[in-house]
Order: sequence, then C-alpha cells, then structure tokens
Amino acid sequence: MSDPIQTALARVPYGVSVVTVGVGGAESGLTVSWLSQCSSRPPMLCFSIHPHHYSRELLQDHPHFVVNLLRSGQQELAARFARTALQKESKLDGLATRPAPSECLLLEDALAWFDCRVAGLHEAGDHLLVVGEIEAAGVLGDGSAMTTAEGLRYRPK
Repeated sequence: MSDPIQTALARVPYGVSVVTVGVGGAESGLTVSWLSQCSSRPPMLCFSIHPHHYSRELLQDHPHFVVNLLRSGQQELAARFARTALQKESKLDGLATRPAPSECLLLEDALAWFDCRVAGLHEAGDHLLVVGEIEAAGVLGDGSAMTTAEGLRYRPK
C-alpha cells in the first residue's frame, strides 16, 4: 500500500529548472523541481538538494547560482541534468551558454533565468534548502514553463 502523504505530495505541481553552479572550469548543473519564490523584498528563490550532492561544494566555493527555467517540452534537457555525471564529464558540453553577471552559466535555450547569490543553506529533513537572492534576471523567449505535471522522470515524449 502506498504512503498517502507521498501520494498527495506527488499531486503538487512545480516548475522544472536547471540550476547551474560553479565558475572557471568547475561548472555543473542539476535539475530541480522543488523551486519556489520565498521573498518579494528582496526577491528570493529557494530550492532543495540532497546534502551530499556535488553541487553543494561548488555553491560553497562560489556562492552564486543561476536558475534556468525550462520551457514546456524540454524533458530531454531536464533528463540530461537529472542524471549523475561521469567523472570528467560536463553536462554543459555542446549547449549554448553564456555567463550571467555572477559568471555562472545560463542556458540560452531556457525560458527565463535568475542569477542568484546564496543567502542561506538550511537543513530541511533529508535535503538542504538553498536560498538565493535574485541579483539579475531575464526572459529568453515565449512559451509556458515545464512543470512536474509533464512527468517527474523527465523522459522525452
């Protein structure tokens, strides 16, 4: 029998984004689906990651990140960043990117982007809550955002 709490939580829709971290040859990215605005003044976003995720170390070395909001239909891109990278492999290779003001990379095929400074890291159960103050942002195109309603496994259609 399934857990009713987890079954109910699975019905909550979230936007799907790729968070890029690191600079100077130590860049990486991860797919996040637990992203939310958490403040208006100053504007802030938060997302959660596993505390042992390799991106935590990159966030501590360079306390900035870019949230790249994905467009509806970008399951393949989400899947690319959801999987574990092989040693010496860059998930960013072959993608059109450019540096945001913080020098973290933004994905040029994203719907919108938010350049953030880490404002806090907080333990939250089995995850780490990353809070970032938005320092710059932009919209790169039209369309609707990809959500978890399109499939949490990020499989191509």
